[in-house]
Amino acid sequence: MKKIIAIVLSAVMIFSVMMPAVSAASDECGCGTLPVIYVGPLGSTDIYENPNTENERTLFRPTTESIIKIVLKVLPSLAMVGLTMNLDYLGDALIESVGEAFGAMALDGDGNSRENVSTKPEFPTETDHGKGTQYYFSYDWRLDPVEVAGQLNEYVKHVMKLTGHNKVHFRASSMGGVVTLAYFNEYGYDAVDACIFQSCPLLGTAVAGDLLSRKLALNPRALLEYACDGYPPFDAEGILLTALFDMLYYSGLVDVVLFAGEVILESQQERVFNELMTPVFGTLLGLWAFVPDCSYEEAKKINLDPETQAGLIKKADYYHYQIQSRADEILNGAMDEGVRVMIVAGYNIQRTPLVETMNANSDATVDTQYASAGATVAPLNGTLGENYKQKCTDCGHNHLSPDGVIDASTCILPENTWFIKDMLHSNAHDGIMEMYYWFMYADECYNVWSNPMYTQFLQNDKPNLRVIPMGNFAEGAAAPEYEEGDALYNKLEKYVFPVTDKIFSALDKCRAVFGL
Repeated sequence: MKKIIAIVLSAVMIFSVMMPAVSAASDECGCGTLPVIYVGPLGSTDIYENPNTENERTLFRPTTESIIKIVLKVLPSLAMVGLTMNLDYLGDALIESVGEAFGAMALDGDGNSRENVSTKPEFPTETDHGKGTQYYFSYDWRLDPVEVAGQLNEYVKHVMKLTGHNKVHFRASSMGGVVTLAYFNEYGYDAVDACIFQSCPLLGTAVAGDLLSRKLALNPRALLEYACDGYPPFDAEGILLTALFDMLYYSGLVDVVLFAGEVILESQQERVFNELMTPVFGTLLGLWAFVPDCSYEEAKKINLDPETQAGLIKKADYYHYQIQSRADEILNGAMDEGVRVMIVAGYNIQRTPLVETMNANSDATVDTQYASAGATVAPLNGTLGENYKQKCTDCGHNHLSPDGVIDASTCILPENTWFIKDMLHSNAHDGIMEMYYWFMYADECYNVWSNPMYTQFLQNDKPNLRVIPMGNFAEGAAAPEYEEGDALYNKLEKYVFPVTDKIFSALDKCRAVFGL
């Protein structure tokens, strides 16, 4: 009898030990399609003061109500400026109203947020993770990217458990690339199968460096190009907006406004920075992660106090010197550990026209040089020169763009970096997404030579929701054929644009005569 009882007890013990393993096995998903986590851009998540209370207020993204409130406070000051010619009235109104709207977003001297200011993070519950679906990781973009990376690590674990997979794909957009670099540095690569960096300031962006270094500039032509690139004439709305921008520019109204802007800048810039920009926005560690190496130390001297902000500086330094400055080690480490990496950078679009480096080639926000992690790029509307030679030739491949603008051989990952001409920052239409699906859901480690549809240099054909290879095909590969594109845009390009280009060229000469 004792033997029987012993056998039964042994069986029970063995069964109880095996139960967790059986349970875990039953939770495994056999679909063969890994879940995608979208690590989004700066500003894609709302930030609240007193969230989930009766006193809740949205700090960012600002509501229409809060913007109207700022405008209503500023308008009376303009009347006072007109009466007294004293611009301090305008400066007072701007500093007070904008500070009231956004001041609570500031981080303290240790780089921490106020306890009553945060996002509303949620973990997903939906298990569907097939092609075309993604899990959106929301985060407080003001905070230290390393702190946010810790939150992403928990999110990854949750998604893997939820979906029954032991790996995920990352699609990082803009600041999402900053967070992803921090994640790789802090938590390694084991949980990630493929990672796409689109429009990411992997090495920073000059607009952040210029702003924090107080290198502002205004230019009417750059403002026109920025507006037109943001609303290209692909549809009726875009055509009307482009026509409006052109009318404002060539009428001289933009010049008048910018002249007034320059007068205001000269008078109020130091005040606005000292009393508003530096104490509020100059404390945000998410913005400091955008500052490129060439501007970093200068910007720190201008904005941060080593005595009262030592903790904040320590966090900013850690990201800059241990992550951004080591992007080559981190990205190569990902490749070495089997992560399939795709870096995508846009170019040929006017960058933010408020800073000195406004003419850097970009996707409208991030410099192509930095988003590609090291490409050699000609200035906007320029080329590298007729006699330019590719800088790095060890790989034996041609990494020069057919239009002579980019030398991709100097990128950290030249074989895994794609460039899309005329692609706006973080803009991914159906055609671009198809390229991402091709990359993410492959069994192979693809690069810029793997598919003649997706060569290293691509033209964004937004009217037809596709990208078209510009050249640089792998040896033996044939260029794919494409159907004729959108009829409206083709007609504009064929019949209207050549005429308007001649008219605008004549108008430009007139502006030059008048010194505009």
